[in-house]
Amino acid sequence: MVNLIYDERFLKHYSELYSHPESPSRLTMALNALKSYGALDKVAVVNRVEELNYELPYEVHDKDYVELIRTLSAKGFNYVDSDTYVNSHTFEVAILALSASILAHKLCISTGRPSYVIARPPGHHAGIRGRALGAPTLGFCIFNNIAVLAKRLLKEGFKNIVIIDIDAHHGNGTQEIFISEPKVIHIDIHQQGIYPGTGELYEVGIGDGEGSKINIPLPAGSGDDIYKEVFNEVIEPLINEVEPEYILISAGYDAHYSDPLTDLRATAMTYYYYFRKLNELAGTLCSGRLVAILEGGYGEGLSKGILNSIAALNNEEPYITESETLSSYRPQAVIGRVKEVIKRYWKLS
Repeated sequence: MVNLIYDERFLKHYSELYSHPESPSRLTMALNALKSYGALDKVAVVNRVEELNYELPYEVHDKDYVELIRTLSAKGFNYVDSDTYVNSHTFEVAILALSASILAHKLCISTGRPSYVIARPPGHHAGIRGRALGAPTLGFCIFNNIAVLAKRLLKEGFKNIVIIDIDAHHGNGTQEIFISEPKVIHIDIHQQGIYPGTGELYEVGIGDGEGSKINIPLPAGSGDDIYKEVFNEVIEPLINEVEPEYILISAGYDAHYSDPLTDLRATAMTYYYYFRKLNELAGTLCSGRLVAILEGGYGEGLSKGILNSIAALNNEEPYITESETLSSYRPQAVIGRVKEVIKRYWKLS
């Protein structure tokens, strides 16, 4: 049974002057889907995060950036940049998202079950000082939820932490924060050439972290077939070789064919496959320690993907069945290039 963490206060971060893709309706849509399929009856729901830790953003973010968000939020609705807004509740809600991520870890350890956090605002584009690796904006993100959790795990003594980011946009903030940290293996599968303009094959980390950052950029039009082959030939062998003590998932659903912001063609079946396989790997390699945190997803793929993710983590059949989509190119065209780069650091046997 999955631990599902959600708090209604996540809805208090919203744009007051214009329609925005990253809105409270994302969570409302996801929750309604889980209710309509009876999925909430099969998970352990935590619907209130009681303990908020205001020190958490400083774990990975520069003090000046944290204070900028606090100050802007205190002034009411405002822009951090052309993509990213705050309102009077944003600072508190962003702290809530970080605190929920830590709670997910505590529940995972105490119950021996995976945890899923339906949180917002998302976080994986937020770097040390905000915009990361030259990105033009923060891409709707405030504080980096998964990075703060990974930093907490490092402090608790966990080693070889795998973060797998399946959002269609590269997790540039996460990569920047752990760019030289060899104990955090960041695997990021995303659409090539779109925001934030990072995540190329050659971005493998620096210093002691060289080889611990694995980027898998996919051409537009990539479907279920390429996602499955990438997992089977690159991601699963890599995770087996790493032998992680914890698996974290940046769970973005904008790779779904219905998403208005991207050009990938994955279906809900890809999310089921990835979550099922990652849950199996966590069970085999790290005593089931797995936490997933919501990132992007701005169409119907969000609710479909979350439904199938929860089903997979619960060892159930998928709630949503969609016909497999095929890419317009051979998967080996991508997989061969990825292997060529990372074979300098990993065997992939």
